[in-house]
Amino acid sequence: MYIIQPENLRVGKILTIGILTLLVIAAVCFSPWGMTAAISSDIGVTIDGKPVVFQSGYGKPYIDSNNRTLVPLRSVAESFGAAVSWDNATRTAMIEKNGMTVQVPIGHTYILINGVSVTNDTYAVIKDDRTYLPIRAVLEAFGANVSWNSVNRTVDVRTDGTATDNPAEPASRNGELAAMWISYLEYMEMPKDEAGFKAAVDRMLDRCVDLRMNAVIVQVRSHCDAMYPSAYYPWSAFASGNQGVEPGYDPLEYMISAAHSRGLECHAWLNPYRVTGYANNWSQVAASNPAKVWLSDHNTSNDRWVLLHKGEYYLNPSVPQVRKMVVDGVAEIVSRYNVDGIHFDDYFYPSVNNDPSLCFDKPEYDVSGSALSIANWRRNNVNLLVKDVYATVKNINPNLEFGISPAGNVDSLQSDTVYFVDIDTWLSNPGYVDYIMPQLYWGFERRDSSGKIAAYAYENNLKTWISLAAKGNAKLYVGLNMANAGTNISDNNPVSEWLRYNDIIARQVLAARTTGKVDGFAFFRYAIFNRSEAQKEVANLIEAMKKP
Repeated sequence: MYIIQPENLRVGKILTIGILTLLVIAAVCFSPWGMTAAISSDIGVTIDGKPVVFQSGYGKPYIDSNNRTLVPLRSVAESFGAAVSWDNATRTAMIEKNGMTVQVPIGHTYILINGVSVTNDTYAVIKDDRTYLPIRAVLEAFGANVSWNSVNRTVDVRTDGTATDNPAEPASRNGELAAMWISYLEYMEMPKDEAGFKAAVDRMLDRCVDLRMNAVIVQVRSHCDAMYPSAYYPWSAFASGNQGVEPGYDPLEYMISAAHSRGLECHAWLNPYRVTGYANNWSQVAASNPAKVWLSDHNTSNDRWVLLHKGEYYLNPSVPQVRKMVVDGVAEIVSRYNVDGIHFDDYFYPSVNNDPSLCFDKPEYDVSGSALSIANWRRNNVNLLVKDVYATVKNINPNLEFGISPAGNVDSLQSDTVYFVDIDTWLSNPGYVDYIMPQLYWGFERRDSSGKIAAYAYENNLKTWISLAAKGNAKLYVGLNMANAGTNISDNNPVSEWLRYNDIIARQVLAARTTGKVDGFAFFRYAIFNRSEAQKEVANLIEAMKKP
């Protein structure tokens, strides 16, 4: 995140570059999910490979409370070769170079390039008598290339528009995984035009670097859809605004490239079976979605490939053709994109029981002739999918990781009425997963109904998962939930642990490291890291992440 800003710009007269001395460089300076605490940094700026010298008394670059990298520097404008002036009547900053004029009006989400309005994702402001300009858009209007070098923590500007030498390949991960989940819930709040979406991605990834992450897990299939052009699934509504409508570019391709350019791994996150749910009801499902195709093609043989259960639609996990489509959807990602891994979450089967109205795939079980119980038959259906996905990933790229993030309560996972994930088989045998990432979303002091520390309280649960992972060679990553921070989470304590402490997530990281058995962490989820109530917890986590 980087901007150019004039220093001590007093409104009231025309200012020239001689007076306009503080510029703010921001790659992106739009934070749709709230503000965060200020973070000090050692950010530099280069123009055509030459470091910009920050003279004493003019300040140093830093990341402000809006996650913007501010660079106080007259030298930035002078090195770029532009003249800057201020029109008080229209409250507009004007930047001129090589016969081109870019006007940036205060408080408006557009800039004027030689009089032509171009929408921008943020607006210039005057704060403390200083004008802050979204100059990345301005520099790019002049044909410059502006990029972020996460290794050197510099804003790199190329005046001729060529890309910097920062590779679009992932940096090799040394040590533990530190990943941020980026879900469709983030996409919901992001612009649906190409420029806006890409700018929002840039902001997120810059923020992830500042949070000491080395990977992102980006959701590419949340509701039987795709954040990329797919041969099997319709375009996601979270890409274009409406399911089945092409956005005009490839969001996944950009997310991968943008992540790798910052030294972040990029793992593709898929939900294999969900069709509808929060933010995607049946009326919003595209006619081209396979679920709707099967129910409308007058072919009764595939009518049960998608099931209505408790008001929501799911693909039927017991149908081989469904499983093949899921596997094929994974194959097209791995074969076409430079992802670093494939990631499934905890949604497989919905909650079912013996109520005839909630039988889900029991008709398929009844005709299967299986000697297994229906619960174990369902677990086997999931196992077949997981094993096929693993084999497909490895056949295409043996170096890619495939892993699953199940719910963290082992008792629930081993229930005969929900999930039907066979963690014992996955972790005891090769050919299923490279890692397991249980969602350990409870605090240290979580109590059960009797008042005792619960079996799924953090340290107890961590020991359980360490024992499970010890059955085989799969890595153990731990999923942690920033959504709990600073909120009144019911934990059977008189006052919630999450209200009494602001370093729980940090202590969870440290406790896991102490065991020597945990290979890394993932944090749910990006937008929550920007909530005001989470900021003390976030600050403490950042300190913990500095000391792997």
